[in-house]
Amino acid sequence: MAHFGEVSGSPEGRVAKLVELASFTRQIGARAARDYFRAIRETNAVAELTDSKVLAFARSVSPHTAEWYFWAIWGTRAVRELTAQNVLDAVPFFRSIEGPATVEYFVAIRETRAAGKLTDPKVMAFAQTIGSGAATEYFGSFWETNAVDMLTSGRVLSLAGALKGDGAKEYFLAIRETKAVAELTTPQILGFAGGLGPRTAEEFFRAVRTTRAIAELTSDRVTVFAEVIGKGCAREYFQVITSTKKVRELTSERLLRASGIIRAIGSDAALDYFLAVAATDMVPTPEGAADGRVPAPVDTTVPVLTLLDIPKYHLYRPVAWVGATALFWGSVWQAGALSLDSTQGQLGLVAALLAWAALLWGVHLLTGVVVERSSEEFVRRRRRLLNEHGIRWHDCTSGNRQCPRCWDPSQTHRDQQFDNGRFCRCPTC
Repeated sequence: MAHFGEVSGSPEGRVAKLVELASFTRQIGARAARDYFRAIRETNAVAELTDSKVLAFARSVSPHTAEWYFWAIWGTRAVRELTAQNVLDAVPFFRSIEGPATVEYFVAIRETRAAGKLTDPKVMAFAQTIGSGAATEYFGSFWETNAVDMLTSGRVLSLAGALKGDGAKEYFLAIRETKAVAELTTPQILGFAGGLGPRTAEEFFRAVRTTRAIAELTSDRVTVFAEVIGKGCAREYFQVITSTKKVRELTSERLLRASGIIRAIGSDAALDYFLAVAATDMVPTPEGAADGRVPAPVDTTVPVLTLLDIPKYHLYRPVAWVGATALFWGSVWQAGALSLDSTQGQLGLVAALLAWAALLWGVHLLTGVVVERSSEEFVRRRRRLLNEHGIRWHDCTSGNRQCPRCWDPSQTHRDQQFDNGRFCRCPTC
């Protein structure tokens, strides 16, 4: 009342300010009003906290946000930072993170006493872009680790911004639960996670969080292995680590040396491969895998070769020609355009012949595309099947041409037996 008397200069003005304050506290609710008056009492910042700008801000956000806002003020006494203009203008930010993220934000401010850094427009804009769910874990990681400087650094914000949504959420969850701030904010790990992409990076940080195997999963051995096998296989790799928690088995030297095998078999087969290693603690790495060759046993029998024949799609063309010819001339006959009794009829016949020739040429080109696509699709599926069964797909003609199964004594490739010289899948090779 003394302050309002000084400000207004008259009893009427003082009453008007008291009425405004009563209206304000009724609007924000009893819980927020309790923290509001406590903030005035704890900080003695009557002028700042009864300023019309502060009251307008608290009215603009939800009563829940207003409650935690004043709670942070009286808990930190950081009146200057929390009533700065950039905070009072950040109504869209507080509305976007409404809910658990709001609580975590003000708890972070209160626990770290870093009100200035956490009200930096850069930090607030970043939290708004990654979404409420990720922002909840981001602010939670501040008061869990107290690593304010690292978590507000440009390189961390850049990575999490690129990961977005679930990827950023998993990243900050990993930091929050493992407290391994130093290990998870190194330039090497940030660059590695950025190169994996959002989905694979999400699985990586989930594996780190669930296993707590910080040293093993952030080591150069594992990160290089994940980069070599590709994003798809790496995603399956980290998923299996998360689900089985068999870190020792899945980071063994034998498995990490099998990166060539894993990259060759593809992500679907890699999932089964990793699950098998986790279950048996055995890495089925063939001899010679270190130099990129994946030979099958010499005594491999031939029955698998019955699966290797590429279907011949060349019959598509004559069938298409016959079908198009029958359809065309049948239509011409029904239209009654065939006649040699007049000049007009003869010209119509010539035009029909030209149209027929153009149709056959078009069908020829179209069936050529169909044949090529059908062959490519069959080869793609068969290649995947063979890789899953450990038969390496390779260019036979680039080898030493010494294999007795696919080369005869005159070094002529047995194409009839292995369907194609360039893409021979001889198990012996």
